[in-house]
Amino acid sequence: MNTVHDRFVGAYPGHAYGTEEEPTRLLARLSALDRMAEAAAGRLPDERLFPVRALLDHADARLRTAPRHSAVVIAGATGAGKSSLFNALVGLDLSPVGVRRPTTTGAVSCAWDPNGAGPLLDLLGLPRGRRIPRHGVLDDAGPLRDPVLSRLVLIDLPDHDSVETGHREEVDRYVAAADHLIWVLDPQKYADALVHHAYLRPLAQHADVLTVVLNQTDRLPGPDAVAQVTADLRRILADDGLADVRLLATSAATGDGVRELRDAVAGVAASRRTALLRLSADLDHLTASFDPLFTGVVPGAETFDPPVRDRLVDGIAGAAGIGGAGGGGTAHPIHVHEIDLAVRRAASGLVRDLPRPWAAGVREALAHGARRVPEALRAELATPAGPAAAVPARVQAAAVALWVGVALTVLGVVGIALALADIEPIGRVDGWYAALAPLAAGVLLALGALYAGEAWRSEADRDRRIAAERELRARVAGVADEYLVDPATVELERYREAHAFFVAAREPLHVH
Repeated sequence: MNTVHDRFVGAYPGHAYGTEEEPTRLLARLSALDRMAEAAAGRLPDERLFPVRALLDHADARLRTAPRHSAVVIAGATGAGKSSLFNALVGLDLSPVGVRRPTTTGAVSCAWDPNGAGPLLDLLGLPRGRRIPRHGVLDDAGPLRDPVLSRLVLIDLPDHDSVETGHREEVDRYVAAADHLIWVLDPQKYADALVHHAYLRPLAQHADVLTVVLNQTDRLPGPDAVAQVTADLRRILADDGLADVRLLATSAATGDGVRELRDAVAGVAASRRTALLRLSADLDHLTASFDPLFTGVVPGAETFDPPVRDRLVDGIAGAAGIGGAGGGGTAHPIHVHEIDLAVRRAASGLVRDLPRPWAAGVREALAHGARRVPEALRAELATPAGPAAAVPARVQAAAVALWVGVALTVLGVVGIALALADIEPIGRVDGWYAALAPLAAGVLLALGALYAGEAWRSEADRDRRIAAERELRARVAGVADEYLVDPATVELERYREAHAFFVAAREPLHVH
């Protein structure tokens, strides 16, 4: 069984014809959409992802089913004459035609190759009792006589504006699944708001798989009136986003334009691209609806902006009393409200340009982690910061120099005392001057060592406090990374991954 990652990898039998660009690009887009849905699961609402999974399932089934056949549906309002066109295209009176009331009570199909088209009709859900083969026992034109039309399945739909609710649902189902759509309008109701707003306008990205037919032109007064109504319909279609859609004027009663419509239908069957084009159009329509969910700046190589992280760590460290007065290892109570404030500020900086669902995911991850940070901080900061650093050598040298200076000073004082007492051998005049030298040297050395020692000791104490604070801050940063930065980064990387897949799925089928 295929996994989500390889469902659209590899060749689909029957689609490797002509240039391989279209099938390859379509499969790449479908695979990207599949991966986008996987990355967005649990973050985007299920109601947004359900249409994605439905399209992927339909695309997988359609590409594997009757790939050489094309399902063309004829849709229209009551009285538009679509069943008459259906019969004219088929060349037989297969679909009942009503004069006043609609008589197409359910979809009816005609297949030139009913056996080959059977799996496709099964996929579309057409009841077997409503499948009519184009060639019967008495018809000597077998399906092999016309290999192009043998790939055609023509389906006449009920009226979309029928009073029967089930008819509208049936039309919607076939319109969503058919390979090509022929929408029939009549001169009296061609501007009907229901058909334009409910059907044609939503098909703005399906111009390649849509043909609009202005039927029953025989009811108009003449060629000028036909041209005028056709031009007005073209203007309305342009407003619907279908400026380039194929538009034909026909009359099943007189045969005007029927040949052109038949050629168009034959061209659909001959191209063998219709299923690809329809699925690509469906992709265009679906991915366009996701644009608001993938706007804004995409996180770069650093998904969690380093300045934002630094401010977050600063805020949490401050909440734990690290870095302020009396910091450097002294235990302080942890202010939870300051942690919450730091987390909210970080969240605001991270989600400023993210679409709402993804921003909510980042905020949720941060909020969940913030509830666990205070206890983790208490456990992390319970152990004092590192062993006491050794006394620097220069401080030790200053202490030695101080004692030497004190000794010299004492020696000088003793010498002076002996000289004053005239005690031999010091008690001479020369002894007085000899004692001044060690006294002066000792005092100067002691004072210098005392000053330098205090300065160096203060500097060492400051270095120890900085080192302890650095260690405690590193612990705080570790807690912040584990409970806040890493979970938020996962969410940001999830958005970045989903965004990349969305961009790949959004790529058009044809790149010029």
